[in-house]
Amino acid sequence: MKAKDVLWSWDFILALVLTIATWLMLPHWVQNEFAHDLYGIGISVLSIVFAVFFAALAIIISSSDDDFVRYLEKDGDYTKIVATFQFSLATLFLALIYSLIMYAFTSAWLSRKFQSQPYWWLVIFGFLFSYGLFAALNSTFDSIQYAKYRVRYLIAPEKDAHRKQ
Repeated sequence: MKAKDVLWSWDFILALVLTIATWLMLPHWVQNEFAHDLYGIGISVLSIVFAVFFAALAIIISSSDDDFVRYLEKDGDYTKIVATFQFSLATLFLALIYSLIMYAFTSAWLSRKFQSQPYWWLVIFGFLFSYGLFAALNSTFDSIQYAKYRVRYLIAPEKDAHRKQ
């Protein structure tokens, strides 16, 4: 995947718009209890999405027969689909790791009775969280396209047989 394709994609732009809106609305210091809860929600959601997404990628890769992969790869579609899934999986993983780290930091700060944290920690979390989810959604659309390619591939021999008659 090219950086230009990532930066001009709807999922990146939407995540960036949400991040800018969050940045503009937040005060310079965010209450740790609030941030702690958001990081916890992020961990829960991202863990589930990451696990399901990883399983979906494994199913797509393992369920393809060699002829179908060759068929898709004629135009580079198989590589594009797998690359999109790989990128989305990495994005989800990064968002999950950041959420875990921030949850741990915030827990430590709460235990030391610190009341707030810099707002940009939450802004970064918001970007990674939303971009991870939007990228996963985008890859889900690619998996639907994959299913459509599969149908086209399976029907193609029937069309050829009807034309010969």
